[in-house]
Amino acid sequence: MNSPCSRVADAGEAVCLRQSGADWFHPDKFLNELRRVNVFCGGFGSGKTEVAVNFSLRMRGLGRRVSVADLDIVNLYFRSREVRDQLRSQGIEVLIPAGALVNADLPIIVPEVKGAIEGPSSKPETRMTIETRSPNDEGRWTKDERTTPLVVLDLGGDPAGARVMASVAEGMRPEDYSALFVLNSRRPFTATVETAEQMMAGIGAASHINVDRIVVNSHLVDETTPAVIEEGITLAEALAQKTGARIAFVAVQRTMLERFDADKCGYTVMVLDRLMLKPWEPTNWIGKYRVQ
Repeated sequence: MNSPCSRVADAGEAVCLRQSGADWFHPDKFLNELRRVNVFCGGFGSGKTEVAVNFSLRMRGLGRRVSVADLDIVNLYFRSREVRDQLRSQGIEVLIPAGALVNADLPIIVPEVKGAIEGPSSKPETRMTIETRSPNDEGRWTKDERTTPLVVLDLGGDPAGARVMASVAEGMRPEDYSALFVLNSRRPFTATVETAEQMMAGIGAASHINVDRIVVNSHLVDETTPAVIEEGITLAEALAQKTGARIAFVAVQRTMLERFDADKCGYTVMVLDRLMLKPWEPTNWIGKYRVQ
């Protein structure tokens, strides 16, 4: 059975999409359901940190105030704190331990994280109108009132790493947050519905949160094909049917827009620029950000 995104873009469309600099395709439904706290979780190698960092930048690009908290104490190489300067340069607040503790692999929760999760006080606040534009609205500008920052939490990469979340989960109101399980069908522990469900349930139990959204992030880095993305969508649909979670969006690398027609996808698509490099990879241009 073909997935909702099975159509491949022809050469002419690909050039148009690439030059348009689009960061989203059909985001309206997802954005309308967006909650204040967004917890990104997933197994080792799922790409959850890459997705969380890109999501933060995309939300900032839409005019939202964003705070990012790095709770990943498991993955030594791909933590969101490694790109903190790039995030801060875009006006994103990064909540991480200060000084010598910044690179410590310890379950450290800074007070600002707890405050961000619990949300603003009940005091009335002056609302500020911010102009935002949807990437698919053909240039029509709309106004919206948005003052409270979105909080993005980059959680540990498996149930062991997710335990740190349990210490702050009790301060989270169910209506305030979404927990997004980043699913990569090309990783051994999430390659089937059964193993993905076990991982998803394990993270939820360890972190004391309800994992209620799925992000499709199936890829093989530079060897990704449209078929790999479609495979991930099919797996996510089966996982959603079994768990009751919903597919939030599909993450597609910008370079894949030459071969994958994101505009025809039946789900919201977030375009992903690769920002998290392995320590041995050379500095290069990635999207519009230079990572030092």
